[in-house]
Amino acid sequence: MFVLILVSNTIHSQNTDADLNSISLSVVLPDNSEYLTQRTVSKIETKIQHIVTRNGISGSGYSNEFLIYPKFEIFDESTVTGMRNLVSLEVEFSLFIQQYSTRKIYASYSKSLKGSGTTKQKALNNAISKISASDPKLKDFIKIGKEKILSYYENNCDQITKDADAYIQMKQYQQAIAILSTIPREAKKCYGNVQQKSVEAYNAYQKQLCKENILTAKTKLANNDYSGALNTLRYVDPSSPCAKEAESLITKSASKVDEKERKEWNLKLKMYTDNYNLKKYRLQTIRDIAKAYYQSRPQTITYKSLF
Repeated sequence: MFVLILVSNTIHSQNTDADLNSISLSVVLPDNSEYLTQRTVSKIETKIQHIVTRNGISGSGYSNEFLIYPKFEIFDESTVTGMRNLVSLEVEFSLFIQQYSTRKIYASYSKSLKGSGTTKQKALNNAISKISASDPKLKDFIKIGKEKILSYYENNCDQITKDADAYIQMKQYQQAIAILSTIPREAKKCYGNVQQKSVEAYNAYQKQLCKENILTAKTKLANNDYSGALNTLRYVDPSSPCAKEAESLITKSASKVDEKERKEWNLKLKMYTDNYNLKKYRLQTIRDIAKAYYQSRPQTITYKSLF
């Protein structure tokens, strides 16, 4: 008897503070099931996160382009009656790595598990506990998926760059930065080629936001919100037309905050003359812009449509 028990109408991928420039897989899980409690689903998520991170990949993603999700099939169930009933299950546990936009399966893994308990739920939990993150076949599964993801980026690098160019032309700089920021460092050729394009989009975006950020910072200063002003001014790049005015406002704001914040913003001021720190600052700000873009557009994924 085959029973698909991980069924749900709508689920959400799980996001944490992942590095955009590393390969990541959004863990997709059901939000309800006849046989799985929320606690069990959480246990499954922990297992998958452990499997993924153990093999050098982030278990969360911002773009949700590459997914990893489980499937269970109960193919045998028996009950031994006595003073306490004992339920035994044979379960097929599968994992899939899939590209969301194309629905293409990049890798799959399957293993038979046995579990027992006084209830069907406990028997299922017992089977899940036997999933081992150190299984060599799981390592191969992740490796195959990773290699195919890298191949996708290398083979589609020109198109990704053209898409970013189109957004730059339309002055949709955040979207251009977001697309370019998801290319993993491991896709070395592509990653190296798009860095200048990311800076181009970033510089154009800075010019667009320059006056707006200065005006917002001045409003916050007028309301004695010095920390808020500093937080706004951190997005004014030293190469933008507003740099000198921003530097003056930062100095004014930093004198009004506590010692810890003052030290933090004194370090920022040094970026205006330190090219090495300035480069690091720009890269971090580019990542922040990309993350903010994806976080403002949460994506809902239908679990059934993944199959």
